[in-house]
Amino acid sequence: MSIFAQAITTHKDTPLVIMKNKIVNGIKAYVRDLRLLTSNAKKYLLGSFFIGMTFSSFMLLLNLYLRERGFSEGYIGSVLSAGAIGMTLISIPGAALLSRVRLKPVLAIATVLYAGFCLLTIYSDQPSMIWFAYMFAGMMMTFYRIASSPFFMRNSSERERPYLFSLSFGIAVIAGVIGSVIFGQLVSILGTKFGYDSVSAHRMSMTVGILISLLALIPFSMLKMPKEIPVEDRVKFNWSSIAPHKWLFLKLTVPYFIVGTGAGIIIPFLNLFFRDRFDQSPDQIGFYFGLINLTMFIGVMTGPILVRKIGMVRTMVFTQLASIPFMLVLAFSYNFPLVIGAFLLRGALMNMGHPIGNNFAMEMVPRSHHGLMNALLMLAWTGSWMISAKLGGQIIETYGYTYSLVMAIILYVASSVAYFAFFRGTETSTDCGYILRSKYKMTA
Repeated sequence: MSIFAQAITTHKDTPLVIMKNKIVNGIKAYVRDLRLLTSNAKKYLLGSFFIGMTFSSFMLLLNLYLRERGFSEGYIGSVLSAGAIGMTLISIPGAALLSRVRLKPVLAIATVLYAGFCLLTIYSDQPSMIWFAYMFAGMMMTFYRIASSPFFMRNSSERERPYLFSLSFGIAVIAGVIGSVIFGQLVSILGTKFGYDSVSAHRMSMTVGILISLLALIPFSMLKMPKEIPVEDRVKFNWSSIAPHKWLFLKLTVPYFIVGTGAGIIIPFLNLFFRDRFDQSPDQIGFYFGLINLTMFIGVMTGPILVRKIGMVRTMVFTQLASIPFMLVLAFSYNFPLVIGAFLLRGALMNMGHPIGNNFAMEMVPRSHHGLMNALLMLAWTGSWMISAKLGGQIIETYGYTYSLVMAIILYVASSVAYFAFFRGTETSTDCGYILRSKYKMTA
């Protein structure tokens, strides 16, 4: 036996042994909490996987496809904003509808219509038809997104909830890895081996991705839901129930709006960024987006561990600010390996706190306000994208990517400062981790 091994065996309280035990115990606790997930939650996550594959492949290839058809960055930004407009218009009405009708048929209809409108987007020749088709596709995707957070709150306990929210985001990310790599490669295969022109190769690849979303109908149809919506689950839209807490709703949504504005200015154009600045092909871009989804998955699954150590608010603020140096690299560097590294780390850090933020907002409001709160968060996010995606396309077309990235950095910092200023006193440390102070939580 080596001296090193003897030291570990003899001294069971050495720093190395203590660290090893903490890691092992942490992994066991993580797995134990994941096993608490309900059957309904698992089915919803499976449906999320199929939806996520379609969404990621569509978002990866749509603006590349539109560029191949000769449309300008300004028009492409307008189309992307159309999806956000659809989400914005339907957020509040959608939350009201889901609080009064059964979830399963709504999810089924929305999934089919989402696939149909996506197909119409890529097979239309008229610019106005493309715009409206993508707007309606955004509306249909909204029903799935509005339903998710309240659904998770109903189908989980406080113990495994941070893991469920992070896993939900992580599932979408893994679906993004698969979708980005497969459908990016498919474009090249259709072009080189089957002789399709670039426009047709992009269109066929997106078509396959869209059809995959219909597989979500299988797990969604297996959800076990009550025949009638419980009274306590019906969203309260009357002003008398909202007015006493209007400032809380505002504080929860303002940081989302700010960071969404920053994201909308640059995130939808990152694939064009790699093509224009570094002359990368669609399959290479798909590979990079697959890698970033992988690092994002690692990031979001690490989020609950940080929450236990420093709380939800500090996790969201710390991870968002930590991504800023890497965004600066994207803005100013022309060193390709350095930019790829910054791209991957920025994605992991920036998205680590996103599911934690959704969980935090749901915890801050009572059950009867979950649907409304989730709709307001979506409204803040999509409303900001509705403005900034079109603006981002115009900025890039006129000034280039550096200006757009710098604007996004400023907005990300502003969002982090706002979040910390609003909620720095909402959590307290205990032996079991950080918990919300009851005086900050709304009462039903």
